[in-house]
Amino acid sequence: MSKVFAGALVWSLLASAFLLGETAPAKSKPKSTANKDVQTVTQKLEEFQGQLKQQQAQIAEQQSQIRQLQQQLQQSNAQLQEQGQQTHQLQSSLQQASQRATAAEQTANNLNATVVDMKTSTAGAVQSLQETQKAVKNLDQPSAVHYKGITITPGGYLDATFITRSRNINSDVIGSFNSFPFDNTANANLTEFRVSARQSRFTLLSEGKIGNTKLSGYYEIDFLGAAPTANQVETNSFTPRQRQLWGQVEFSNGLTLNVGQMWSLLTTDRKGMATRAEFIPTTIEGSYVIGWDYTRQTSFRVTKNFSNKTWAGFELANPETTASASYTPPDLFGLNNSTNALFPTGVLVPSCCGTPVITNGVSTNLAPDIIAKVAFEPDWGHYEIKGLGRFFRDRIKGQNNVSYGGGLGAAAVLPLVAKKVDFMIEGLAGSGIGRYGAANGADVTIRPDGRLIPIHAIHIMGGVEFHPQPKLDVYIYGGDEYYRRAPYVNPVNSKEAAGYGSSLAVNTGCNFEVAPKGTSCQAQNKDMYEATGGFYYRFYKGPFGTFQYGMQLAFLHRTTWSGVGGAPQGSDVVGLTSIRYVLP
Repeated sequence: MSKVFAGALVWSLLASAFLLGETAPAKSKPKSTANKDVQTVTQKLEEFQGQLKQQQAQIAEQQSQIRQLQQQLQQSNAQLQEQGQQTHQLQSSLQQASQRATAAEQTANNLNATVVDMKTSTAGAVQSLQETQKAVKNLDQPSAVHYKGITITPGGYLDATFITRSRNINSDVIGSFNSFPFDNTANANLTEFRVSARQSRFTLLSEGKIGNTKLSGYYEIDFLGAAPTANQVETNSFTPRQRQLWGQVEFSNGLTLNVGQMWSLLTTDRKGMATRAEFIPTTIEGSYVIGWDYTRQTSFRVTKNFSNKTWAGFELANPETTASASYTPPDLFGLNNSTNALFPTGVLVPSCCGTPVITNGVSTNLAPDIIAKVAFEPDWGHYEIKGLGRFFRDRIKGQNNVSYGGGLGAAAVLPLVAKKVDFMIEGLAGSGIGRYGAANGADVTIRPDGRLIPIHAIHIMGGVEFHPQPKLDVYIYGGDEYYRRAPYVNPVNSKEAAGYGSSLAVNTGCNFEVAPKGTSCQAQNKDMYEATGGFYYRFYKGPFGTFQYGMQLAFLHRTTWSGVGGAPQGSDVVGLTSIRYVLP
């Protein structure tokens, strides 16, 4: 294109020069002038040619640049095409990978489903095998007896207990917390050693169902009964003792009915508010621990479970009245040692006397004890609030007298370390609550006019139980019972005591082996406390039952209200060892 342009330019210049020569007048020019014109045209032609070359050079450079740009464009197009191919390949690869992943996931899901099915089948087979083995074992070694739709489970243990006391109280496994000897008396200077198997125990639990309603019955006995003729001279002729004997109906809505002899609703529970779930100190001592509140009496009970978080219970229980007084007016009836409550056993004393033995009866009660309790179990621990109502009655000079008592209590069982350390504490305060304490203090005293006055008292008990290993249980408990004064003056002699804890009580003969003439011991308990600890070690636990060994050491102390001659006191150190075989 540049060459055509240059040629056209040259030819246009030559044509212009030729035309100029044709049109000029036919007049001859001088030779020199003509030469100049030729030179001028030649110079212009050379300039044009120079310019033409420059333009050709520029055009060539531009063409080179255009070719480079075209080459770059071609390379870019080639790269784009290559990238497009790679992108297409990549997309294809990704699609194929996605398809393979989907297929692998489906395969994995199928495998997981197959594994779950196999596990379920295996678990079912294992459970079926275990149930079959258990059924075979039960047939060979049944843990319960099935009779007409009822499951009967026996239990209990055989026990041999060795007892050593620093002061003699002439007692078996059940100690007398409210009457161990004062200092300087004969029994305070005599130790006591005794071996007993009377704490051996047998139980029988029966269970059945009617639809969604569960029926239960429970029977428990030991040999700590005290028949009037029992002794240890030649044979140990003690009678079995009815500990528990009750029936129970549990409805599916959480309502439970109980009737029979059982641990009182006032007794602290370890969990919930169910029978056989009570907190019972694991002592060898049959009287347990001073300050612990309980009874085992025939009662009617209703409890309700609210979603295993809150429980409420109400109980009507068999009552009894214990009394202590420095002066008792004549012709007083209604107490266990009143004339109307005494009866002959039919067993005569030695032939010299011919008088039948007179034994204590029971108080003539007005109404049952009323007990109500609420228990809570939030995320941690078991807590209780409980109340007690009591009615007391006697009769004197043709008139019945009625008094009222009761108390409020609280308790907690706390798992300080799960399955390793448990802490428990309980307390009860009120008036007329003596019979519910383990020390069995007095409920009432007697006013000189014969009216019964409930004694104000406070009971408290706490402890820690350790379970460092499955075979070993260690416990430490402590408790206290306090009974306040209710003093009066003897109406016959104003210098003599009446009521409870009077400063006029004569205590001059309390600290002698043989009390001198003219002395007396009217001391009444003010405070009793105990600190005790022990352990049980199970050296065998298996299909043949449990063999265990236990030891307990206890320190007990009691003080009395000060009277004439001071405030006598006493203490005792008790050691107990138990060898026990528990039925499987």
